[in-house]
Amino acid sequence: MKKKFAFYTHNWTRLFVLILSIFIIDGHFYVKFYPQVREFLMNIPLPVLNCYSVPSTVFACPIGTFQHFLVIGFFSFITLGILLLVAGLIGRWTCGWLCPFGFIQELVHLIPTTKFKIPNWTRYIKYLVLLVLVVIMPLFVTAKDTGMAETWFCKLVCPAGTLGAGIPHVFLEPDLQNLIGFMFWWKIAILVIVLLASVFIRRPFCSAICPLGAFLGLFNKISFLKLRFIEKHCYNCNLCERDCPMGLDPRKDYQSPECIRCMNCVQKKCFAIRTYASISDDVPQEN
Repeated sequence: MKKKFAFYTHNWTRLFVLILSIFIIDGHFYVKFYPQVREFLMNIPLPVLNCYSVPSTVFACPIGTFQHFLVIGFFSFITLGILLLVAGLIGRWTCGWLCPFGFIQELVHLIPTTKFKIPNWTRYIKYLVLLVLVVIMPLFVTAKDTGMAETWFCKLVCPAGTLGAGIPHVFLEPDLQNLIGFMFWWKIAILVIVLLASVFIRRPFCSAICPLGAFLGLFNKISFLKLRFIEKHCYNCNLCERDCPMGLDPRKDYQSPECIRCMNCVQKKCFAIRTYASISDDVPQEN
């Protein structure tokens, strides 16, 4: 069944922020004349999936940074602190408003074709990815060819790194073309699969694989920024469900770890779903 989506029609602010974030995160031209500023920014892991090796970026990826410190035998308290602070304040908001790779999946999904929903059980895969590829393997698994530990999620899976770093580096540095091997084509295959899946499924990588989304989503229910559902204002028009980039039913899933806080449902004229800020689980009474 073909459907029309309005991921941005009633939420132009989010579209503007997503576009702006691409230039801020992946546009180092604005600081290239300020080496001290660039050096400072290179040590800041933004809470989005963005490869540090992207030629035009100056920010660090929190997943890559966390793995890197585990590999060299240290624990990145700064990275974890930034993630805990962001997650505690706004939950998974950065996934819906700042992440370049999430934005790409949404744009690809707008291609008109038959759409599908992934089974609910697939949403738990990302927690396994977080535990195994991001934490356990960098600590205990070494590569056969080097005998050293690796940032395994970055090396084996991350399609954002392939799109933003792997492919551009091959074109920008011809000497690297002679080094292309199985692993490069493996990562290309994963990227192609994710992009093709995005045509038919809403944000498939965010839903099923992304370890950063898994971590941030754990705090949705307890974060300072929360959503509430006012049933008496709901007309059951299903517009909020239709326009959810994650394929959720906001009337039921407004506190779900899968919610990326895009606020599309909040923009509906019924105002059945609203935001509020609280450090407790007590839902404020409506006036």
